Amino acid sequence: MNTIISALKIVLNSRAYKIISGVSFLVFLLLYLTTLPASYTGGYSSIEALKYITPTLLGFSVLMAALVALLIPLIIYLIRQGQKSSKSSATGGVLIGVLAPMLCCSPILPIVIGFVASLLPTLGGTFGIRIQGFIATHQIELFIAASMLLIFSLYQNADKVIHGARCKL
Repeated sequence: MNTIISALKIVLNSRAYKIISGVSFLVFLLLYLTTLPASYTGGYSSIEALKYITPTLLGFSVLMAALVALLIPLIIYLIRQGQKSSKSSATGGVLIGVLAPMLCCSPILPIVIGFVASLLPTLGGTFGIRIQGFIATHQIELFIAASMLLIFSLYQNADKVIHGARCKL
């Protein structure tokens, strides 16, 4: 935790990074607020989804938007310093958080499974329905996993900000 706080103090010392963080938070908060309730809107993401926000979805929206808003300035800082940033776990966290509710109750997953089943006939049947059922019943766990990936990515990038490039022997 100290690593993350120390790195954020270094990076957010600049006004430009504070602005990037604030704008990122607003953009991702809107994204999550309109996407996470997609299981209630038939997989559609729009401003109308806001009426389906529950306290749990609101909490995850704020949490994940805050994590991404802290992560983006760290990644930009590292790139500007000529270091490699850890983007894969951040990307995984964002994708899980956004795609899980959209795949739950939309026709996207059955269409993809149908296409794959046309290539691999043994895959057909109710496989897509089972995946949608799993996503619908484990949506909160998927949001927790997305949040954990974002926290892990935040730590990885914060560690690189604090310790810089290190040689491994």
